[in-house]
Amino acid sequence: AHRPLPASWERAVSAGGRARAEARANVKKAQAFEHVMRGAHGRRRLQDGDRVMWQGPTALEGGTAVLAATAGAEAAKEEAVHLCAMAAGKVSAVDELDLMLRSARATSRAAIALHVVVSSQTHAAVRALLHRSRAAWQSSDVTVIAADKVQAMVAQAMPGYNASSHHTGAWGAAKTFLHRLLPSVDRCILIDTDMLLLADVAQLWRRFDAFGPKTLMQLPLLHVHTPPPSAAVVRAQVREAESNGGTLGAKVARTIQDTDMCTCVNLLHLGRMRAGAWEAMVRDGWNAVDERKRGDHSKMRVSNQGVVHLALKQRPEAFKHLSLGWNLNHCANFYGCRFDSAAWECGEAQGAAPAAQQPTSEGLFAGAFHANCGKVKLPPGIKRHSKVPYSESQAEDAFFTSNPNKRPSWNDFSKFVAIVAATAWAPGRVGGLQPGTGEATGKQCVLRSSAVCG
Repeated sequence: AHRPLPASWERAVSAGGRARAEARANVKKAQAFEHVMRGAHGRRRLQDGDRVMWQGPTALEGGTAVLAATAGAEAAKEEAVHLCAMAAGKVSAVDELDLMLRSARATSRAAIALHVVVSSQTHAAVRALLHRSRAAWQSSDVTVIAADKVQAMVAQAMPGYNASSHHTGAWGAAKTFLHRLLPSVDRCILIDTDMLLLADVAQLWRRFDAFGPKTLMQLPLLHVHTPPPSAAVVRAQVREAESNGGTLGAKVARTIQDTDMCTCVNLLHLGRMRAGAWEAMVRDGWNAVDERKRGDHSKMRVSNQGVVHLALKQRPEAFKHLSLGWNLNHCANFYGCRFDSAAWECGEAQGAAPAAQQPTSEGLFAGAFHANCGKVKLPPGIKRHSKVPYSESQAEDAFFTSNPNKRPSWNDFSKFVAIVAATAWAPGRVGGLQPGTGEATGKQCVLRSSAVCG
């Protein structure tokens, strides 16, 4: 049996046999669609990815109630990719977020549900960004957090932790507790704002299907470019992890350093993290550190990445390694990869399968570009290469959007940055994003890119 729709919908139709008949037909179509949706998913309750929103008779056309499934049948069939981002503390971080989101939309036709964590300083700017880009997302929401609340939340699991001692501040620490900050999200892909996607984010989302029953997250854990003679050993470890779908052996997991990892792109199973295992791992990892070191904030400068590393040492089976192609980063000189080319494909059907790239034996391909390790303006009294505390005055401008002429070459990845920067949010356009090529608004375009890695 299906849930009856409100009788007021039919009463809203003006008198007249034809109008009533048309209204009843629309109601039956709506009920039939809902019945199909329920039937397609067996007896389980409709989940978030199956959500159908109905619009009542707010407008009457010739006395006939207009009923519409706003998600549409095709969107309802397709599971949305849940994308998470942190843009808090500095308004300049929203400029980075803007470009990262444009890259996510440009490279994928998948339905994307967006979840952004903000602070009071960035709330208005993020709201404005989401309004401009509203046609690009299946849904979007904002969660506002405060630095003191983050500090208190983190201190419950890690007594004595000082978020401000690390240059990412409380906002970096907040990434560790997204399972609390986003209580209604079951899984999401967290991507830092100083990254641009070169490949379809749907490829990342499908990796959740390979999670084991105890897997909590998947992120780049192994770093190839280490000095000889260990470089050959690490390359062999990467190749083994790639062949095993990212699964690491216990021996390999014990050798990982926090500087090898990157929580910049992270597949998070938030539902499992909320079940209790995650915070227990964090607490045990923190308590395993010498108490004197924990109390010395000049030595114990850990943010999200350091905390994840402490948890990894406790339960390595909860982690999987993510291909290095999803973190072609400046710190590692892009693992020897160089941007090759990019081209727009326009007009294919919504939800078309992403174009997969063949990675090298070490998992290198054009997945995501990471503009880290850039030269930034340091706070007064802080020397370069020293341990930098959080500073409100240090602007976030990883992509040099304020001065493109100063943008580095980045092994030609600057060309991709320029392509993404030339796009614009377009609410009246299919897909919500206008390429810099002047394509017709009736077509959704996707950006396909490649890199040469050798």
